[in-house]
Amino acid sequence: MKPEIFDSRKCRLGEGPVIVGTNAQRLYWVDILNEKVLWREIDSDQSGEISTDSHVSFVLPERENSLILGTVDGPIVRGEDGMSFQLPGRTKPATTPIRWNDAKRGPRGELWMGTSAYGADGVSTSLYRLSSDLSAISLQVDELGLANGMDWSPDGKYFYLIDTMGLVLKRFDYRDGEISNVKDVMVFDSTLQEFPDGMTVDGEGCIWIAFWNGGCVRRYSPDFEELFRVELPVRFVTSCAFGGKNVNRLFVTTAIGDGDWHDDSPVAGMTFVVETNFRGKASYT
Repeated sequence: MKPEIFDSRKCRLGEGPVIVGTNAQRLYWVDILNEKVLWREIDSDQSGEISTDSHVSFVLPERENSLILGTVDGPIVRGEDGMSFQLPGRTKPATTPIRWNDAKRGPRGELWMGTSAYGADGVSTSLYRLSSDLSAISLQVDELGLANGMDWSPDGKYFYLIDTMGLVLKRFDYRDGEISNVKDVMVFDSTLQEFPDGMTVDGEGCIWIAFWNGGCVRRYSPDFEELFRVELPVRFVTSCAFGGKNVNRLFVTTAIGDGDWHDDSPVAGMTFVVETNFRGKASYT
């Protein structure tokens, strides 16, 4: 499984790929620090971008061709006409600058959204849930190192959450939009300086995790054994999502760097695609 360049636009901090549309034919992702939402049709050359007024950490599809964007000031709904309105924001008082981080829509239509602190070591981050009607937000998990990648098992029984700075994959029981009974199911080697970032779960329940400073995506079994790695020609691999007509193409976002991290590779920050022999699962809407 050899990665190929899917989109050559270079992101300072590419993140959050999500597949939308008929036959999963459009990929959205964000360049957080360059304040852009990017998109590309999977089977054509059509592409575009949306500029935002602040760092934008996630993009999720919403009804009537609108998008939910994770701006610094809070999530917003942006319509096709460019008009936007604010959604409920974070409830925890911030003692240091905070932005949104990774986010996904859950099986019942609710939104799960993590936070990230701007360059402050030791500052805890959180996981929030926004109701499916987008009217109410609630703090779900606190005291995380960096709330990051998330997804659900194919049967909807489990919710997975990565704490990047904690170097751990957490698993929660999931039922009717509620999470409980958290367990640390994978703890990663701190000596490697390779940090679990974004993730996706395939149709077999296997977990694909992108590794910042690890240059790869690793596939783990439902029992959390590493099965293999997809190596990429860049250091900062940030997230991944399945898409395409057969939902067997893995799209991988990367970054040039953030803060003191920098990748000199000429293809750093580009978005890659990997043809696999596995099928992902459709995104929740």
